[in-house]
Amino acid sequence: MAISRRTFLVRTAQCAVLFGLAPGISSCGGVTREDTPGDEGYEELSFLIGPERAEILRLASLAPSSHNTQPWTVTITDDNAWILGSAPERRLPEVDPENRETLLSIGAFIENLVTAAAAHGFDVSITPAARSAGENELVRLELRNTVRRDYPLRRLSERRTLRSGFKNEAIDAEDFSFIVGGEEGFYYYPSFSKEAVWLDDATVAATEQQVQRENVQEELARWIRWSDDEAKKHRNGMTPESMDITGIAGWYVRNFYGTSDVLSKDFRKASVDRARKQVAEGGGWIVTTSADASPASLIETGRRFERIFLRARERKIAMHPMSQALQEKPWAAQCRDALKLSGFPRFLIRVGYARDYPPPVSLRMPLTAITAVERR
Repeated sequence: MAISRRTFLVRTAQCAVLFGLAPGISSCGGVTREDTPGDEGYEELSFLIGPERAEILRLASLAPSSHNTQPWTVTITDDNAWILGSAPERRLPEVDPENRETLLSIGAFIENLVTAAAAHGFDVSITPAARSAGENELVRLELRNTVRRDYPLRRLSERRTLRSGFKNEAIDAEDFSFIVGGEEGFYYYPSFSKEAVWLDDATVAATEQQVQRENVQEELARWIRWSDDEAKKHRNGMTPESMDITGIAGWYVRNFYGTSDVLSKDFRKASVDRARKQVAEGGGWIVTTSADASPASLIETGRRFERIFLRARERKIAMHPMSQALQEKPWAAQCRDALKLSGFPRFLIRVGYARDYPPPVSLRMPLTAITAVERR
């Protein structure tokens, strides 16, 4: 009986496991941040605006974003005058039609930028430039020389989203206090609480609904970089490594998966199964809220979110934003009341102590892809 190429390869991989060949295959990992030149475009930008400002932008670009789209753009009109915006082609209109998550990501970028600037002897003045979330120009930044602030910049370069390997332990009150840093707008729900159970159930149900939306799956497919060649070409989006698909499974999907697989029935089912497994693991949820839905409020919320993310590794707290329940009806409308929140929920973050905390693997675009020097 004839078998397809894919079936043959699957069986070959299975045989490799059975006959002890898996270590050789699993050790051949895919493209990670370490495999791409982190200084690409740095020398050119450094020549134009100075090495310290170029380094500030490099560190800012390590911020998290939905699907790792890296939506930020920086237009430099003067060495110390920058316009921060978002690229329309790097937005997510299907799961984020109001650009809420884009603005939150821009906020995380600004937090990294302000933090890196202070460590390099610059104060940053921030002036909102947008009245609505859909505008391309969002914020104007002005850098001014000041005294250098002592800050462990390794936090920016070591920050990582983890999706697996969570311990089933509640977050210690002192550790939660440390990562929150006394700020308002954060709520922690241990895994045994009624609110956490609601978030678990809502996340799985929203995922079940979301994977049936054809446009959402097509959008997701456009942002997954299955092959090493795709990863090196785009330097954004999600790779198997960033989705915690490693070993034999990682080898297989890197070599034989493509866009059509994301649209398959098996992939959709696997997505729901993975979400169900993920919410069953960990120490509960942290929810981040904003006062309203204005661009300024969403950007500030993204900044606060990034501040707790930057402190999380020091307490070995893994963080995995899972926003499905905020992207789908009816859970988006129910979330505020179900969690008894005073503000509006913007981040739903699955948390737990990490069994292991490896270095970050998500890719980053060259600085020349996100910046434009247009002195006026």
